[in-house]
Amino acid sequence: MDTFKTFWKNINEALEFKGGEEHLFAVNLVSEIDDQIGSINGEISKDLRKGKTTSNRIGVQIILPASSRIKFASMANDTIKKDKDLDSVSPPSTRARKDFAFKHKDIDKTIYVATRPDGKRGGGATADPNELMTAALCTLSKVPTVETVEDLDALIEQVKDIISSGKVKGHTSLEIEALEKSYSNLCMAISAANIIHAKGGGNADTVYLTGKAWDKEVKQFQVTKYGMKDFNASDFIIQKGKNFIGISLKKKETVSQTDPTLINKGFSTMIQGNEFDKVRSDLDIAAGEFYVNVVRLTQRYQQTNPKKAIDKDGNPFLDQNDIKLLGPKGRGITDKNWKQFVQRIPNDIINLQLKKNKSLFKPISKIVTDNSDLFGNQLLQLILKTDLKELKKINFDFALVIGIGRFLPSKGPVIEKGEYEDVDIMVTKLDDLFKTGPVKLVEDPRKTQAYQRGATAAMLFFVLSVGKTPICDITMRYKGNFRAAPNFLATMTPEFKKIISS
Repeated sequence: MDTFKTFWKNINEALEFKGGEEHLFAVNLVSEIDDQIGSINGEISKDLRKGKTTSNRIGVQIILPASSRIKFASMANDTIKKDKDLDSVSPPSTRARKDFAFKHKDIDKTIYVATRPDGKRGGGATADPNELMTAALCTLSKVPTVETVEDLDALIEQVKDIISSGKVKGHTSLEIEALEKSYSNLCMAISAANIIHAKGGGNADTVYLTGKAWDKEVKQFQVTKYGMKDFNASDFIIQKGKNFIGISLKKKETVSQTDPTLINKGFSTMIQGNEFDKVRSDLDIAAGEFYVNVVRLTQRYQQTNPKKAIDKDGNPFLDQNDIKLLGPKGRGITDKNWKQFVQRIPNDIINLQLKKNKSLFKPISKIVTDNSDLFGNQLLQLILKTDLKELKKINFDFALVIGIGRFLPSKGPVIEKGEYEDVDIMVTKLDDLFKTGPVKLVEDPRKTQAYQRGATAAMLFFVLSVGKTPICDITMRYKGNFRAAPNFLATMTPEFKKIISS
């Protein structure tokens, strides 16, 4: 069955254009690129702003956290360059770092993708300096003690000097600009650097940031696996002599705060191979039934409430072309063309339907739990990166690190002990747990699932266990693009963190 083959397929090469609306095809192409970038959330749609789509250009936009735009554009360009059906096109110099553009072999127009800030945490041309700060501090023989805001200012100047020395590679001017008075970020960086030093990662010769590009000195460690371009999720790589340590860096303000997610992984890239044939077929059917119903409900609502069924710019949810194609009672929508109509339907409408008994999440949950071993084993690899242990053969180690700290004007810098989880230790502990039982992925009985009465969020909640030990709490939700599959998000359980720290 090929009805939704592009909905669930792995992205080894771009989609083929077989006629139809070019703009929709462009959106789907960008969605496919987005699926390979599992570490950043984005919401993709047509760019309907004036002048963005012309006779020779198709405009697409992706809404992202402001600090992730440069990183996303860089990773998208890398994906495009590796695809034989796509050719990179350079955006204007003023937009070269934040936007990307390309051509597809089957269409003449350039597809121009504008990354736009989601408006949170300031938006605009900002960057997060936390990785750069931490990387710089790892070059020191000892992380300085800070007690006052004056100490923080002095350390920021020291970080700038380290950057100027060339010991940190791969940074941007925006990250350097963002260093100034970024006190809470510096407190979290100090926490992370302290624990990295304690584990032998300090006094580095060079540190390579990998968010924008992988330097030639560390390119050998870049790993693409499980449909994930950034499987080796090292935010930076420390070099000490002939040895390298990849650091996946997270941050939070307090110990009690919820841990940052370890992955944000598209479901579609997990169901590849012959062993997932039935899974793909079952999901095709469920997705078609659900979205056909959503579009028909939207059409009826728009017919009875035309003044309410408009977006923030005053445009109807379904335009005249949509209405014409749908025909009376929505008979024109099928399991082959539903994506064409879904992209303009507000998220609120779709999320409301996802929180009802007939939610698409209900069959998805059954499919996932019926194939618990398949999904469980792959998620275990994706989250904990245990496959990266193989890189030890070429002097590469890997660790998950969380820096914990904050700056309080009334109190000054508050720096707590960071967390450091080495891949070697995780593999050893998991090997012991496998003796107690297999991997399982089951619904979390403590949570209300999206399709259950009383659900407050369009999400599914699972627990990933080995034997009787819960390893990770898993959430499944859409990341804004309803044409693509939902995403898995994961955090490590307190039980497993206790085991690997003992």
